Amino acid sequence: MDSQFKETFGSWAQAIGTVISAVGGTPSHVFDEEFRKNLDLIGNELQATGNALLADAEDTWSLNKLSNQIEAIGNLTVILGLVIDFDEVTKQELIIKGNLIQALGGGTAVADAYVNPDQPEQALNVTGNILQVIGNSMQAIGGIDELRNSIQEKDQEEDDKKQENDEEENEEGNQKYQYPDLEKKPTDAELIQTMGGWIQAVGSVLNLIGQLRSNQESRSED
Repeated sequence: MDSQFKETFGSWAQAIGTVISAVGGTPSHVFDEEFRKNLDLIGNELQATGNALLADAEDTWSLNKLSNQIEAIGNLTVILGLVIDFDEVTKQELIIKGNLIQALGGGTAVADAYVNPDQPEQALNVTGNILQVIGNSMQAIGGIDELRNSIQEKDQEEDDKKQENDEEENEEGNQKYQYPDLEKKPTDAELIQTMGGWIQAVGSVLNLIGQLRSNQESRSED
């Protein structure tokens, strides 16, 4: 398998993976939560495969090679959060850390553009990587917000149960809905994560276009 084929196949796998993950992360009445979680898992597996191939395509060490290795680690961290039977807080923390690691990888790829400014289709690659950094960061921010709200909701439920035990005559009390805004905040967090997922997908598609144009230029020179 030559380097150009690895780069092309890896770029396709990464782009398709980010789009599938974005679909899985989009709230929908058509797909249930379990199906969307499976889509997210498949998407991250494709991204990890794509990033690994892109890293393997480079024979010598470079910032671009390092960035793909970091992003693959980020994808694997997200996969762990999706498949391992941890408690919900640990799972969410792994997904958040995975997205932050991916953002770090994208930032490393942007830095590579300044080290190697003469690479073909550099503008598309820089734009794509910047969008991926923004997208992953938004997913991490949304995840942090969602985790904070879920902890608050859990604490509130425990307080409600304690209050109900202390005051049996108010078993039907209003404590459960004392903070109705907590029901709405996860929706905001999901919106941030959804936007981040699609921004990352756009960035990945731009990188794919840059790779395809680079291949075309190489064939023209040959």
